[in-house]
Parts: sequence; C-alpha cells; structure tokens
Amino acid sequence: MTTERYREEVPPPDAVGRRSRPAPVVLLTDFGLRDPYVGMMKGVLLSRAPGVPVVDLCHELPPQRVGAAAFFLAASARFFPEGTLFVSVVDPGVGTGRSVLWARGRKRQFLAPDNGLLDALAGEDKPLEFRRVTNTRLFLPEISRTFHGRDVFAPVAAALVSGLDPSRLGPKARPRRRLKKVPARGVLHVDAFGNCVTTLKAAQVGKGKAVWAGGVRLGSVKKTYASVPPGTPLALVGSYGLVELSVRDGNFAAQYRIQPGDPVYVR
Repeated sequence: MTTERYREEVPPPDAVGRRSRPAPVVLLTDFGLRDPYVGMMKGVLLSRAPGVPVVDLCHELPPQRVGAAAFFLAASARFFPEGTLFVSVVDPGVGTGRSVLWARGRKRQFLAPDNGLLDALAGEDKPLEFRRVTNTRLFLPEISRTFHGRDVFAPVAAALVSGLDPSRLGPKARPRRRLKKVPARGVLHVDAFGNCVTTLKAAQVGKGKAVWAGGVRLGSVKKTYASVPPGTPLALVGSYGLVELSVRDGNFAAQYRIQPGDPVYVR
C-alpha cells in the first residue's frame, strides 16, 4: 500500500498533537545476524515510527524452534517497561494461511505468528485479549511470501507504537495453533555454553533426591559451578529460576548428547 493509505490509518504526530516518546519495540527472531534481515525490519520501524527505541532481545534462536522462542519471550518480558511491544518472528509457516496475532497482557503487548509462540506467557503478561491482524492497509505495498517480519510485522509494530488503536488491527480472536508440550520434567532449552535449562524448580528436587539426565547422576542441586571440581556434571538453579544441567568448565549438552525435549528424572 502507499504511504498515503498508511497515514489514513496512522496519522503523523503533527496531526494528533505532540506525542510522547514511543514505547520500546523488542525484536526476537531466528534470523541470525550474518544477513540483513534484522536490519531491514529496523529500517521499516524507523521509517514509519521515527525515534522508536528498538531492542534486540535475541536473533540467534535455533531456526524454526518455536518452543525456544516461546521460552525466551516468557522469561524476558517482565524485565521490560510497561507498554513495551514484543515482535517475535520465528515463523516456519510464513507464506501459508497462518495468521498474525496481536496480544495484550496487563502491562505489555505482543505480535507473533499464530503458531504457539505466545503460549508460555503467564502472570502479568498472560494475554487478556487477542486480535487477528487482518488490516492490510498497515502492511508494506509488496509482501514477500518468505519475509513477513519486514513486510507485515514491522509496519504493524510501527503503527501500534505510533498510536494506532488495536481495534483497527482486526477482529478479536483466539490462537488456532498450540505449542507442543515439553515433558513435565524435561529440557526446555540448551544455551550457548551447553547448559540445559529444565522445567524443574529447586523445590521439586527434595532433600535426599538426585537429578538424573542423559544417563548420568548429577546429585542434589548445587549453589554454584564452583561447588564441584572442573569437568564434573552438576545441577544448579540458573538465572531463569529453573534447574540447569551443567558441567563445570564444560558443555553438558555435547558431552551427554542432550537436546530440548529430553526427559529429566528426580530419584
């Protein structure tokens, strides 16, 4: 669509009075940084919402891993100010009939594909309202079948932080796709160090109980990496507040061939 049609939906600042600084837009993708994809999204945001603060949460997610994106989003949202808009694009279904969803929690808002990416949001970020984004007047004039992050998500995000009433996005809706559940006791994510973030909280590992994974006994939950000698596997509570499986000065996932979704046992 043309800039004129876009401005019919989102008036410029001088048409509605001086606006305060826009809320931050936080980007979460699996695009990586070797290609210009993230930069193009930022270009659209800055062209349509000049001065908007843009934060890169992460762009090195494992490709097409919607579950990892959902975990990162849910774990990170609470650290951002009220009004923040999260734009999460891990989108194996791009170019198909899958929808784009907007969601609103008590303090923050979210844009994501309808593929389960918003399923893990909880507490003050648990969605109170969903809308299916159908207002094509907000999109770029030409839409690639492989890059909705640039052509759909970025311009819609720019419209929202520029003052668009969310009711103009499209009708209220519910998600059509749900995320595949991780085992109640299992590995959620493997970080760059090979630490395996699990679903377990320390309280679930009772006194006298030990954590097992990958055929190895890690014992009780330790306080720090330094609680064991170098090269020794251990379980400890990481920065997400969940039990993590690690090797001091090593890589637990590589050493024991652990992947997200693998089970973890408490015995």
